[in-house]
Amino acid sequence: MLTSFPNLAGLLQTGVVVTNMDLDVLYINASAKTLLNNESMHANSLKHMVMLSSDHKPLALYDCLQDSIGSQSGDFHKTVVLQRNDQARLIFISARVISLDNDSHLVFCLTDVTDEKDCLLVDSKTSGKGISRNHTRMIGHDERIMEVFRLIEYAADSQANVLIQGGSGTGKELVADAIHELSERNGKPLIKVNCSALSETLLESELFGHIKGSFTGAYKDKTGKFELAHEGTIFLDEIGEISPAIQVKLLRVIQEKTIERVGGTRSIKVDMRIIAATNKDLRELMKKGLFREDLFYRLNVFSIHMPALNQRILDIPLLVDHFISRFNASTGKMVKGVSRKAMLLMMQYPWPGNIRELQNAIEHGFVLVKGNTIELNDLPPEIRTSNLQTHLPPPTYSPKSQLQSPTVTGNLSKSKTGRLAISKNVLRDVLDENRWNQTQTALSLGISRVALWRKMKKFEFL
Repeated sequence: MLTSFPNLAGLLQTGVVVTNMDLDVLYINASAKTLLNNESMHANSLKHMVMLSSDHKPLALYDCLQDSIGSQSGDFHKTVVLQRNDQARLIFISARVISLDNDSHLVFCLTDVTDEKDCLLVDSKTSGKGISRNHTRMIGHDERIMEVFRLIEYAADSQANVLIQGGSGTGKELVADAIHELSERNGKPLIKVNCSALSETLLESELFGHIKGSFTGAYKDKTGKFELAHEGTIFLDEIGEISPAIQVKLLRVIQEKTIERVGGTRSIKVDMRIIAATNKDLRELMKKGLFREDLFYRLNVFSIHMPALNQRILDIPLLVDHFISRFNASTGKMVKGVSRKAMLLMMQYPWPGNIRELQNAIEHGFVLVKGNTIELNDLPPEIRTSNLQTHLPPPTYSPKSQLQSPTVTGNLSKSKTGRLAISKNVLRDVLDENRWNQTQTALSLGISRVALWRKMKKFEFL
């Protein structure tokens, strides 16, 4: 019966592969060879044929397929990132168990959906796994994150101070973790300090320690973070938030490798590597006189820039798979994946909060999910409305007339600045009237969707 396959499948642009249940290839058409970089057909097993990244590490499809094959369900959907002609491509793979010649076989269909993201469907158990470089916890195949992996390895091999730059939620702390874990200091402490979370006085005490009685509340001696990081690494997050006085003290630490506790006079030798991170433009702060130029160049010996999530959208299916697995473990649920429409929206959404926002979106879906698939309506409202608003029909009402309805205008007033004052109760009423559609609610109130989103965040409606 396999002899009839070449006549039909050979004409298809979709890749077709037929294997036995051990994934030994019985037939492969020209399109599949191209997608799998297997023109020479030197491999006769599908699990060795699919290669990932510039490292050419084989993707263990057999391991990914075991649940589907073992159950003989014939249901299998997988989205993977494959390296094709030095370019990362998003490949959608579907498979079905069929009976041929009284024996079970697998028929795989492979489609390049890099430019057709509306074809996406992801199964969390079988999604392509992110590359785990030398025990790091970072996930991704996009060329930008691959460059980050490369820079991490360079940084780990040196003792230079590192400055990690990037937006909030892009994974800067994970970079610091990876550098420390891969460095010669990995057996020593990695001490983390969020510089934006403390006032100047408390931050100084936190970093340098203090002597008993040096200030009100100093009931005993305290060892600072610099001392605790001796022979290890200290991670200074949000370094752009530190005051000029702390900047001077930090510069001295870098130059002299010594500290003095608050209220003390004894110099203490410290040997630690500094990794700093910021979501601010330090060069712009330097121009404004808010950040010392000499400190910047001491910290920015080696720089790593973290790309925003909307710059690496091919990694979204991998990250979704990762978070689904994590929340399955923590909640005891058995969510298999996200629906096609939900994945399409997530691939289109701009993700201003980056990976952290994506994680929150999946956690939100776990709260609402009723079956084993996260549907469109399980996603947070800002994601649904952001992507659907361009497809909404034009409103059949006037925003001005809507504002004049008794239920709204009876409770709206102007603040001293002339802005519309909207209370929590009024906002809830208007949202209820519009069935919690943010676009229509914003039009009703005569404000932008961004302003509405901020109000909803302020009143904890999101």
